[in-house]
Amino acid sequence: MVRKLRSSAQVDPVRRGSVRILKNRVAKRALKTETSVSFAKNVPKFAGESKYGPAETISKPSSTIKIEPDEGISPTSLTGIKDEGPLDFRIKYEPFETNPLQVFPKKDESPANIFAKSTLTEEEHSPSNWTQIYNKVVEMRAKFIAPVDTMGCERIPEQINPLIRHSNPKVFRFQLLISLMLSSQTKDEVNYDAVSRLNHYFLTEAGYIDGLCIEAVNNSSESTIDSLIQKVGFHNRKSQYMKKSCELLRDNFDGDIPKTIKEIVTLPGVGPKMGYLLLYKAWNISDGIGVDVHLHRLATMWNWAPKTDKPETTRLALQEWLPKEYWADINPLLVGFGQMVCLPKGNKCDICSLATTGLCKNVNKKVLKLRGDPKRLIDVQKGRGDLTHLIRDIEDLA
Repeated sequence: MVRKLRSSAQVDPVRRGSVRILKNRVAKRALKTETSVSFAKNVPKFAGESKYGPAETISKPSSTIKIEPDEGISPTSLTGIKDEGPLDFRIKYEPFETNPLQVFPKKDESPANIFAKSTLTEEEHSPSNWTQIYNKVVEMRAKFIAPVDTMGCERIPEQINPLIRHSNPKVFRFQLLISLMLSSQTKDEVNYDAVSRLNHYFLTEAGYIDGLCIEAVNNSSESTIDSLIQKVGFHNRKSQYMKKSCELLRDNFDGDIPKTIKEIVTLPGVGPKMGYLLLYKAWNISDGIGVDVHLHRLATMWNWAPKTDKPETTRLALQEWLPKEYWADINPLLVGFGQMVCLPKGNKCDICSLATTGLCKNVNKKVLKLRGDPKRLIDVQKGRGDLTHLIRDIEDLA
């Protein structure tokens, strides 16, 4: 028997209400049918965005009273309870403080997105002003959350399976591999959706307790996988890569991710960019820089690498002079900057401190003249994330 009590109450993500059922007569009635009473909150949650950046939104459209068998209640524990007719449910919401993390940033705070600044002095073999450019980007990145910060490849496993890195490291590493394999020629938002669909299917419909795992992919048809990832670029080819890679991992690497770049790039569809990112995030081994299109474009624009159309050439050039302690951060730092501010088309020089300080020599002067224009500020906000804090604080960063 299931009874539903409709409620329009919203659950505050920081002060979440506990729900207590005052159920004396409910329990008495349950005893007569050798059942127990349990309360199941139906609280779907999804990633959303507020005025102050991405956040988790939680709503509670309904509450369910569910009667199910239980051997843990004895009639003697409920003596003296009278049966007074029809069941009467009363639900009491008691707010309590839970603050393991701040879901919504406070209005007077910027989004927490901190990269370490460079404290090094420039050497002869390094590009001029690189530390100044790097630190200006660090300052700006602290003012907004980019898609890569919440839906980038290295974030996806723990977004779809919280704490998976610690509870099942092997599955975490595999999901990281799949996230990277699907990311080529695909936006982070689309890639995130595809990996989530894979995990949901294998968990709820195929019945794998780990969701997206090597056994699930090996036991699934290529057409099934393709249907789940059809929104990503080159999905037909990537479904083939997934199947072949899983076979290689099972047969040659005991079902786990290899620990060397030489072995990782033997997997179909995995090149140096993915390989070095995978190696660092999976095993904490920093042997190289993962160079994607944004990092490649910005590095060549700032003369950090020679003009080239090959990201691999950019990687080798960066590794010659960039101190190793920045190899892990430079990818997400500049990818987020390229996604939100210095776009390939429609760049936003008017809210970039590199343009106002003269550190960037590729400024769009027409755009820079629009700085502060109300209509322009509306257009600037039309993008893949909230730039409110950067717009507000750009004068302080210049």
